[in-house]
Amino acid sequence: MDDTWSARDLPVLAATVHLLEDSYMVTVTDIATATGLDEAAVARALEALDPVYVDFRKTTTGGDPTFWYVLKVTPMARQTVGQWPTPETLITRLADDLAAAAQREQDAERKGLLSYAARLVGDTLRDVCVQAAVSVLGSSLAGMEADQGAEKAAGPGEAPA
Repeated sequence: MDDTWSARDLPVLAATVHLLEDSYMVTVTDIATATGLDEAAVARALEALDPVYVDFRKTTTGGDPTFWYVLKVTPMARQTVGQWPTPETLITRLADDLAAAAQREQDAERKGLLSYAARLVGDTLRDVCVQAAVSVLGSSLAGMEADQGAEKAAGPGEAPA
C-alpha cells in the first residue's frame, strides 16, 4: 500500500492551512496550484482529511472538484503542520533553542548553565516540562481534545453530539 500521508495528504494539509491564512475559504484548484498535485488527488486527500483536519465542502458540480472548497481547518491540523505547538513540540523547541544558545555563548559559566538547562528540559525533566506546557497551553488543548473526542465518538459520517 502506498504512503498517501507524506506524498499527498500532508502537503495538501500544509497548503490548505497556509492558504487559509489569506482567504476565508480555498478551492481544490487553489490547493492543486499550491502543491503541484492534480485536482483529483487533492480532492481525494481532502476527503481523507475531512473531518478531523478540514471542513471540506463539495458543491453540486457533477463530480468536478474544481470548485469544491475547504471552509476551515481544525486545531489538530494547525498542530500537525507546525503552526500551533503541542506541549511536546514546545518543549523540544525550548530544549533545542537552549542548546543552540549554549553553542553561541562565549562566557564559559553561562555556556555550561545553558547546556545543563537544555539537558534538563529536553531529557531529565522532559515529562515535568511537558506537563507544565500542558498547563500553559491548557484551555486551547482541552477544547481541541474535547472536539476530537466528540468526532471519534460520532463515527464516520456522523455529526458530533
